[in-house]
Amino acid sequence: QDYFHQLLCITKREEFIVPIRTIGARAILDFPDQLNFSECPVKYSTQKTLLVRNCGNRAAHYQLSTQSPFSVIPAMGTLGIGDSMQVTVGFLPLRTGDCSTSLTPLCFVPGEDTHTSLHGRAVDVHIGLDRNSVTFEKTYITLSNHATVLIHNLSNITAHFQWKAVDTQGEEDQLKLRLCQQDKDKLSDFLKERRVDTTCREHSALLTHTLQRVRAKVQEDPMLFYNDIFCLEPKEGEIWPKCSAEISVFFKPQEAQVYNQAVYCDISGRETRLPLLLTGEGVGPRLCFDFEELNIGEAFFRATHRYEAILLNNGPLEAPFSILPPSTTMGSCFTFLPQEGIVAPDRLQAIQISFCPTILGEFEE
Repeated sequence: QDYFHQLLCITKREEFIVPIRTIGARAILDFPDQLNFSECPVKYSTQKTLLVRNCGNRAAHYQLSTQSPFSVIPAMGTLGIGDSMQVTVGFLPLRTGDCSTSLTPLCFVPGEDTHTSLHGRAVDVHIGLDRNSVTFEKTYITLSNHATVLIHNLSNITAHFQWKAVDTQGEEDQLKLRLCQQDKDKLSDFLKERRVDTTCREHSALLTHTLQRVRAKVQEDPMLFYNDIFCLEPKEGEIWPKCSAEISVFFKPQEAQVYNQAVYCDISGRETRLPLLLTGEGVGPRLCFDFEELNIGEAFFRATHRYEAILLNNGPLEAPFSILPPSTTMGSCFTFLPQEGIVAPDRLQAIQISFCPTILGEFEE
């Protein structure tokens, strides 16, 4: 603290004032006026280290403060008279563009405007996928197919990547909020089913503590991409500068249909997540008859006529089958044996057909 006083001197002829000033002991940390990070990769932590000395005449009990996307370590501490320390200032921008704020050491006399201006510019760097879509060949259900995607890192940074199911951080945050709300509703329903009176203080505290743990767990979840049909390995990792990472993509169809799935690579050095479209078609067992039409011709009324059809399995999968006879009046005159079974790969199954007409006239079933 500084002190000021005025000494009034009076003589017979005049009066004059003698000012008395005392400058109190204080800490002075020699931070630079400006720290410029220039161009830095987006979504990547760039750090600069400052050597700061206490040039004052008292120990500095300091507290350093700044704003995102900048950070400072250590944020608080004590520095003796004439001592020095290293201060690390970090710059981690999540959006491209210019960023500016100030670094303020809180250990000076109130009213003294002392701060360091921080500047940085975030840019996208040369990191990308070798392709933006993967189309698999037709794949039998219960079997799998495989493809490879490369992530090329042509920059000078070590890039960290994660495969995500949504394309923006905002959508991911909304998903986490929905998960938290779902867990809250489930817990409330559970307590109601157990007839727990949540109005009681103890039970209310238990509910609050449980929800806090659930929310913390959800917030810590990286929300990586998981899917029963498509799988990417590894789901996250690091890529050294001027190197590439090989990502294995697996397709495991569960039904005979076309599958489409978009996944997104969240990677250091790129503001937006890199999209990858996965497409594949599942194929079921290949069963067919040895003929497509049976021309019975004339059949005697109420006489049993027998025929045989061969069911062929031309695929690599076991083919479970069941025969659904027609529900029409003439269709009820047919019987099939066996009505169900399994045809092994590259094997056949004879289907015995019996026909006993109970109606006169032409028919087609």
